[in-house]
Amino acid sequence: MTFSATDCAFEGFRLTRRAPLAVLAWALAYAVFFGLLFLLVGPHFATVMSLISQLEGQGEPSMEAMTPIMQAYGAIIAWAMPLGVLFSAVISTGIARSVIRPEDGRFGYLRLGMDEVRVLGASLIVALIMFGVSVVGFGVVSMIAAAAVAAPALWLAVVLLSLALLALMVWLSVRLSLVTPATVAERRIVVKEAFAMTRPVFWPLLGMAVIAWIMAMLVGLLGSAVAAPLTLMVGGAERLVGLEGAGAAQLLKAAGPMLAVSLVVNAVLSAAQIVIMYAPLSAAYQQIKGATRV
Repeated sequence: MTFSATDCAFEGFRLTRRAPLAVLAWALAYAVFFGLLFLLVGPHFATVMSLISQLEGQGEPSMEAMTPIMQAYGAIIAWAMPLGVLFSAVISTGIARSVIRPEDGRFGYLRLGMDEVRVLGASLIVALIMFGVSVVGFGVVSMIAAAAVAAPALWLAVVLLSLALLALMVWLSVRLSLVTPATVAERRIVVKEAFAMTRPVFWPLLGMAVIAWIMAMLVGLLGSAVAAPLTLMVGGAERLVGLEGAGAAQLLKAAGPMLAVSLVVNAVLSAAQIVIMYAPLSAAYQQIKGATRV
């Protein structure tokens, strides 16, 4: 089996050069997603900002003071989580499609079809596996930590188990990393087979993921530095302080320039980073399966 971790790690940059309009379409999709999310949760976010500002310098906040903040956060999560999961399935499928089936470039490789439904299903399976392992692992660590209060010698076990759990989560993440490209390529939900095919190439895959992650972070830092002057000109999120209870229209009127700059910057950076991190997975799948690279 021939698999070049360094070659695959740079697939995101090759994809950007090969299909710049597709990457632009993904940035536009992010902008639409962020805009829709703001319309749905912007007032709740403004409430959180205002209430937190009011609590600053007041010492330990009471449960009564924290309740409206928790309610606002709950409303944000209630909208952001399902929409984020659906949007992530669409974007990740589009990126995988652009590498595996580059000729199918209509609409910037973005669809709402069976590929996306299968990827959504596969992603939920992976999420449930990761969630189950983390809940059991953290439960065990918490029980030993509680016992360590009376027996300090057990703190060593807490540290070792925490490190072991972290290593297990990393191992699972790598072993399940090819589920999305495999599902797109084979047009069926592929979890067990994708898990099996990563076994002989675990360390190269981990190295590839680390390289891609570092490059994505560097792109994010560079993009933030370039956008910093614009951000300073229009102000930051503190513009939302004092707008508790305001509707989306009022927020746009009060902080329109800041929100517009934030939307554009976050959309462009999110698209660039997601391409850098996700495209290598599809390239790795192709190499591992012995497919002909296009």
